[in-house]
Amino acid sequence: MTTEMPKLLSKTEVINLLMVSDRTLEKLVCARKFPPPLKLGKTVRWAETAVKAWLDRQLEPQMTWEPTARRSMRSVKS
Repeated sequence: MTTEMPKLLSKTEVINLLMVSDRTLEKLVCARKFPPPLKLGKTVRWAETAVKAWLDRQLEPQMTWEPTARRSMRSVKS
């Protein structure tokens, strides 16, 4: 049985995917609000599946949002 290795993303690829700065990514990782990187020597990598799963969780409130029912502007006359 072989397990397929996930694609590993560089820091630059993660920054570009999320459209954040280097510093913002570092802050998210330090605050444990983003998956920790895999350290390979002096480089760091993130599994693409972990990054996409994190992004899906962040987008969930936006993707499931539905507008509230709008009340009619007409006033009820007695």
